[in-house]
Amino acid sequence: MDKFYSFQWAQKKGEILVESLNDYNGQDLMLGKHSFKEPFLVKVSEGKRLYDIVYFQDPFNFAISERVHRLLNDAGVTGWNGYEIVIEGRNEKYYGFQVLGKCGELNRPKGSGFVTGYEFESETWDGSDFFCPQGTLLIFCTERVTQLLTTNQITNIELKEIDTIQWYSA
Repeated sequence: MDKFYSFQWAQKKGEILVESLNDYNGQDLMLGKHSFKEPFLVKVSEGKRLYDIVYFQDPFNFAISERVHRLLNDAGVTGWNGYEIVIEGRNEKYYGFQVLGKCGELNRPKGSGFVTGYEFESETWDGSDFFCPQGTLLIFCTERVTQLLTTNQITNIELKEIDTIQWYSA
């Protein structure tokens, strides 16, 4: 099976977090079920430093810098969409990030307790470079994406092999 990675927030000290000036459903926005024709308006709610990845004040959504947007497009990375956002009072260009790729549900252990590693049936994966397992908002990516982001020193992300992540199964 291919190597997959979890795309997570690094939570850098002093990072800017943004708050939406639009009404939206956070889950639908992240999964590409909602889009905007006009730029999505946000304001800085805390922090002073912009990184390549900027998180919203909701548990699901984030934006990518113009540099990351161009990098993903130029490399032909699949399973994502970017929508223009405007950060009030800032000139830097960012794009909201939506995950369009999918795979089936995660395999659940029979008992409850801590588990190491996420697993899914490989035939349920649509082949996208970015994807979410069905029924979750976890973001997984391929080794190709991980190498691209690491080589280009993209800031404010943490990429971990999915088979090493500890989680609790209820």
